[in-house]
Amino acid sequence: MCKGLFSLLILFLFYTNVQAQSEYNFSEEENINAKIADVQLNTSDGGMMLSNLYNTSPILVALVFSRCTGICSPFLLQLSDNIRTLNSKEKFKVLVVSFDPIDSLSDLEDMDNRLGLNKKGQWTFATTKQIDALNSSVGFRPIWDSLRKQFDHDALLVGINENGYIAKKLTGLRGISDLKMMIQSIHNEFIPSYPLPRKNNLLSCFTYDPATGKRKPSIGLLILVLPVVLTFGLILWLAIRSKKWRRATNNHLAD
Repeated sequence: MCKGLFSLLILFLFYTNVQAQSEYNFSEEENINAKIADVQLNTSDGGMMLSNLYNTSPILVALVFSRCTGICSPFLLQLSDNIRTLNSKEKFKVLVVSFDPIDSLSDLEDMDNRLGLNKKGQWTFATTKQIDALNSSVGFRPIWDSLRKQFDHDALLVGINENGYIAKKLTGLRGISDLKMMIQSIHNEFIPSYPLPRKNNLLSCFTYDPATGKRKPSIGLLILVLPVVLTFGLILWLAIRSKKWRRATNNHLAD
């Protein structure tokens, strides 16, 4: 019985650890509060530094490529639809940058025309020769698949405030509420439901170090599993005490 209880405890702790790591998207915390690389952009308005955009207003940066047959078009279309539905009064711009080195500005303009995104001039499409520096600064790592002739990558939206710092990141296709929080973040508004990573955040299950990219269990995970550990310990103690009591009783009757 004791061995069975111990095995169940080990399995539960293992499942809790794996489940917590699989459901928590650490990549959205990577490089938060870091400054985005101030790269040279090639746009329809000519060459400019990225800082020329965020010094004017906060920006949302979307990383795509024109030949994408996967997430890129749905990602941009949903972003456009969410922006239109939210109809925020806050001032911000959307910068779409290709991370494919062979993309030309005309390729992105064709993509814009095909999707019909830049109808109000809020969107800017750009290429850059410094894409590696830009990708690194926001923690974006697309991988080229030579068989499919496509990049394996996430849909990534990065919120940049007027000082050029990464205020929030969103991966995947996200809803209006997430976009609203991002817009609030890039305007430096306090969001109680979105605590930024900090050293005194003791109740998180895992801590993440953006500098090393490593994560480790925190006190919150111990607090989460402590009731289960205590319950199994109590059951184990009662089982042992019960066995000793029965043995003592049998010995007394035998005498």
